[in-house]
Amino acid sequence: MNNASSKIVCHPKRIRKDGTVLLYLRVIVDRRKKDIDLKLFWPIDLFDKKNGKCKPRHKGDQLCDDYNIMLRDAEAKATEVIVKYRLKRQPLTLDLFLKEYHNQLSTEDFYAYYEQKVMQRYKLAEIADLTKRNHITTLNKLKEWKPTLTFSELTNKTAQQFDQWMYRKTKCKSLNGRACHHKNFKTYLNYAQNDEIHFIHPYNFFRAKSEMGRYRPLTKDEFLQFWEYYQDPLIHSTYRIVLRAFLLCCVTGMRHGDLRRFNLDWIDGEFFNFIPKKTSRYGTRVRMPITSEAIDLIADEIDEVGDHKMFQYPTEQKQNEIINSISNILEVKQKICFQIARETFATLYMEHDGKLEVLASFMGHTNTRQSEKYVKIMDQRKKQESLRISQFIVRD
Repeated sequence: MNNASSKIVCHPKRIRKDGTVLLYLRVIVDRRKKDIDLKLFWPIDLFDKKNGKCKPRHKGDQLCDDYNIMLRDAEAKATEVIVKYRLKRQPLTLDLFLKEYHNQLSTEDFYAYYEQKVMQRYKLAEIADLTKRNHITTLNKLKEWKPTLTFSELTNKTAQQFDQWMYRKTKCKSLNGRACHHKNFKTYLNYAQNDEIHFIHPYNFFRAKSEMGRYRPLTKDEFLQFWEYYQDPLIHSTYRIVLRAFLLCCVTGMRHGDLRRFNLDWIDGEFFNFIPKKTSRYGTRVRMPITSEAIDLIADEIDEVGDHKMFQYPTEQKQNEIINSISNILEVKQKICFQIARETFATLYMEHDGKLEVLASFMGHTNTRQSEKYVKIMDQRKKQESLRISQFIVRD
């Protein structure tokens, strides 16, 4: 059985010049003591040591009432941790208590939980700044829909209602745009469930739909256009630098963000060996053969730019702008961005009789389900090509 207790105390020997003392939450776990600074000061002669509460300085002392609420909240948080471990019959150490106490997330207000969890994951480097901002955008979208949301208010229709509101009341009408918000919403509901907060999970009753994005992978002929343009001796130097980065993504399947982190340490003999930033928290490692095309592109980068901060010039946004300008020069009839390069790699690999499980390992996917969309793209292309057959019997 855990031997733990907590109470509000002050240090009578640490009186400030104004006669106030700092208030603490004293926690004792298995005879180990820790005083947690509550950052609250109160006149020592008006502090009830027995009951651990502040006495009013004058009639209607609102600050006194506020402080007492904060003191009770601190005690309640401590008690919740102690009781939680006692009911589970799990041993509680002082270190474990402090971790639980300081990282304790709201178990009633979903929005408070969501925001606290986002910041916790960001501080632990589980998510990057861009991901943090993306998740906060979803939180703001939820607050726009419902200003407050407790776990007890979640129902089997919550996700569906959120989806309908986004479609009818906001500019987020595309399936993929709404699917992104649903994904983030569901992520933090899953975290709450893992933290043993009990509620009705809306996504057990609703599945967000998505569709093929507006960007499509390059065909083999289009890819060769870009490759041949890279060899053009008259190409502008900056265009050549950006196109080289794009082509390396096309022949390796690297994400744009990973390419901008590239360094020669990733080359392990005849293989690329690295941990993608997006899945770094899982420790997922990508190991794939280095093709001669990839080696040539890397060699060009070293010769023309150097081996320091490879593939980082110019900025990420500018790289996307330039690659789109190149597509206009080549008269490729679609908008181009670096995301297409990764999808081009996967789709062309599958179109040349690649194996799905091997593709998944190249892409850094934890299962083949994540890679199946590239099979759908391949099938869609085959269907489009089959329409050409119908033209054989059409009269001119």
